[in-house]
Amino acid sequence: MADGDLHVPSLSSSIRLVGEEETTIDGAALAALPLEERECEIVCATGDRYTEPWYGVPVLEVLERASVPPETTHLLVESADGYRACVAVDTALEGLLALGKNGRPLADAGDYETRFVAVGADGPRTVKDVARIEALTLEPGADPEAYEIGVAPDPDSEGESDPPVPDDAS
Repeated sequence: MADGDLHVPSLSSSIRLVGEEETTIDGAALAALPLEERECEIVCATGDRYTEPWYGVPVLEVLERASVPPETTHLLVESADGYRACVAVDTALEGLLALGKNGRPLADAGDYETRFVAVGADGPRTVKDVARIEALTLEPGADPEAYEIGVAPDPDSEGESDPPVPDDAS
């Protein structure tokens, strides 16, 4: 599918970006950014696997608007309903702020317009209806799951002590 064939929907709400600067991005601003199509596998909590072509704006392109600090270790991706996932930056920066899959806008198939997807991000961390993306710098040994809301605990987690959720992360 050529870039010219990809559709950028107008978003019903802007997405808040938090880095060294704080800004928002709307549908018109997203339309000005390069779109890409990538195959991403979503592994659901049930164990079901789905590999589909997603299209959207690379997360790196979106975050350039907020000047992400170089010491960033994770991105906190939050949905409009408050669901939050904390994703390692090396995984997140390979992802997309997806606007569609299989050549169709997400809003045509569901009740959300955007979804964070990335190779290596498990299904519960592929946040639907993205409302906010924040760059975080976690201390060594900090548990990224402590920053999440609504994501089931990782069974492989070592149960490290939970750092407090920062006041500005909500």
